[in-house]
Amino acid sequence: MRKILLSIASLLIFAGSINATNIGYSKDDIDRFNTFRLGSSHKQGQAIRFSHAKLQALKGKTIDFAEFVVGSKNTTDNNINVFLATTLTGTPIAEGTLEVKRGLTKIKWTLDKPYTITGEEECLYIGYTAEIGTTYNLLISDKSYDIEGCNFAYSNGTWVDTYGMNRGSALIFVNAENTDDYTDVIVGRSKFDGYYKAGEECKLTPCFINAGTTAINSFDAIIDVEGKTTTKHFADLNIEPKEGYSFDLTDLDTSKEGKRDINVTIANVNGADKESDTSDNSLTASLFFYPKNMERSLLLESFTSQTCPKCYIGHQNIADAIKTSKQDIIEVTHHSGYNPDIFTMQEDITYLFFYPGSGGTFAPAAMVNRHTYANLSSSPIVQTPTNNVLSTIYNAATTKPYVSFNLETKLNESTRELKVKVQILAHTDAPSKQSIFNLFLVQDGIIASQTNAGENYTHNHTFRGTVTGNAWGVLVNDVKAGQMFTWEKTITIPNSIHSSYYTDETKNNIKAVLEDMSVVAYMGSFDQYDNTKHTIYNCCKARLGESYKQGGFNVATAINEPEAEQTLNIFVNNGKVCVEGDYSRLSVYNLAGAQVENAALAKGVYIVKVIAGGKQTTKKILVR
Repeated sequence: MRKILLSIASLLIFAGSINATNIGYSKDDIDRFNTFRLGSSHKQGQAIRFSHAKLQALKGKTIDFAEFVVGSKNTTDNNINVFLATTLTGTPIAEGTLEVKRGLTKIKWTLDKPYTITGEEECLYIGYTAEIGTTYNLLISDKSYDIEGCNFAYSNGTWVDTYGMNRGSALIFVNAENTDDYTDVIVGRSKFDGYYKAGEECKLTPCFINAGTTAINSFDAIIDVEGKTTTKHFADLNIEPKEGYSFDLTDLDTSKEGKRDINVTIANVNGADKESDTSDNSLTASLFFYPKNMERSLLLESFTSQTCPKCYIGHQNIADAIKTSKQDIIEVTHHSGYNPDIFTMQEDITYLFFYPGSGGTFAPAAMVNRHTYANLSSSPIVQTPTNNVLSTIYNAATTKPYVSFNLETKLNESTRELKVKVQILAHTDAPSKQSIFNLFLVQDGIIASQTNAGENYTHNHTFRGTVTGNAWGVLVNDVKAGQMFTWEKTITIPNSIHSSYYTDETKNNIKAVLEDMSVVAYMGSFDQYDNTKHTIYNCCKARLGESYKQGGFNVATAINEPEAEQTLNIFVNNGKVCVEGDYSRLSVYNLAGAQVENAALAKGVYIVKVIAGGKQTTKKILVR
C-alpha cells in the first residue's frame, strides 16, 4: 500500500510539473461523446493557433514536445501526421508521424530539434492530419470553451475556424520550457444573443479561460453599455490553469426597447502589467430588448406511428415535459419515422429530412423549434425521455423570436371555405438570408387505434396538411427589422382528408371535423442542404374561424415600408377614411397600433396605410 501511495504522489508531482509549462485551450477532460468529424472527406485533422500577440509574450521560450488526443485509432496504418508550422498550407517548421495505439489517450510528439519562439512569427499552428474511414470519428474536442481564432479543423480540402460550431477546443497541448509564470486570459464565446424583454431583469454571463500557466487570483471587469462604463473588481480567487471562470451581470438598464451595444473587458489580471497579451480580453455584442408585451411560442413537432410500441409512452413523456417547462408550446404530430399509418401525409415523409444523417429514423421522437441542441443530437431530432425533451425545450427557449404574428381565419361552415390571412412583423434582422413561413392544418380529438393504448385512443395535434400547399412553405429572402409580410389564401376543407402517402384514395380517409381543427403559422430559417439550420423564430395558432394577434405585434413599428411615389388624396367623410384614386388596400389603425374597422370612426387621431401601385403610403389623419 505504501508503494502505491508513493507512486500516486510521484504521478501528482509529475503532472504538476507538466501543467506548469503545458499550454493549450482545453482541459484535460477526455469525453468519447465529444468525438466528431468535419466534412465528408477521408482526410481529417485538427490544429490550434498561437497568435502574434501570444508569441510575443512567449518570446525566447522553447517548444520541445506536444501532446495530442484523437477520437479513434483506426487511421491508415494507425498513424497521424503531426506538424508545427506558421501556416496551415505551407511547409512546416517541423513534422513527424506518430503511432496511435489507442484512441482517447494522449500521444506525445517530441520534436527532433526544439523550436525557440522568436516573437516575430505572425502565428504558429500545431496540429495533426490523418486518413480515416467515414464510419470513424477522428476529431475530439473539449466543449467547455469556444474561442475565436484558436481552433481549426480540416474540412473537405480546407482548414476552417471551428468557432461558433459548438465544437469547443481541440485537445492539443504544447510544452514550452520556462513558462511557469505565464499569465494569459482569453474571453470565450458568451451567450449574449438570448431572448430579452424590456423592463425585465437581464442576466448576462461573460466567461473567460485561464490559458496561462499560473493561477489567477484577481481581475477587473470593465463593462461598457452604450458609453456608460462601470468597473467591478474580483479578488481572493484561485482560477487554475486550463480552468474557466464566469460571472453574472444583472444590473443593466433594460427599460428601453430595441438594440443595445455592450462591451466587457477583463483587465488587470493578477494586478497591473502582469499579462502581456490583452488582445483577446474583450467581448463586444449587441443585445436586443423586445417589447414588454412580447409573446413567443415554441413549436414542438413529434414523430409517431399507430403501430409504434413505445410511442404511447413517448406521447406521455412529451406531455410531462411541456407541463414541467411552463413554456408556451404549440404541438404538431407527424405520423412518420416508424411505419406509416392512416394519418401519414406526404409532407410528414418530407420532414424525415430532420433526422440525423446516419442511424435511420425512429419513433417516438421530437424536435423543438427545429433547433439543434448539440448536447443531445447532431440534428434537431431527439429521443423522448422526459429530460431529453425538457432540455431541448429550455435550450430552444433561449433563442431570439425575431418576429410577431397576427393570424386571422374566417370560416364558412356551410361551404367549408376557409380564408386565412397571416401578418408577420420582424422586430430585428433575421439570422439567415433565407427564411420561410408556413401554415399547418392540425386536428385534435381523432379516435383511432394506438399500439399499447387500445382501439379508442385519442390522437391530438395531428398534422393534416399545409395551407400553402408546400411542405416547406413560402420563401422570404433577407428579413429586416421593421418589415411586415402579409399573405392570404382561401381553401376549402374537405369532409375527410386522405392520407396522401397512399395512392388509393378510397382508403385511409379521416373525417375533418371543423370544430376540432386549427391553423398553426410559423416562420424560421431555411437551408435545403443542412437540417441544423432550420431554427424557427416564432409561431402562432388559431382555431378555424378564430384569430390570434400576439402581444408585441404593433403595426405602428412597421410603418417603414417604401412609400408610394404618387401623392394620394386621403380624407375623412362621415366617419370613414376615403382615398381618391386607384389603390389595392386600405387599413386604419388606432395610436396603439390595433387595426380598427373603417366605419363610424370615433373622434381622434388614426394611422392610415394605403397600398397603391405595390407601394405603401402612411398618413396620420384626424377624425373630427
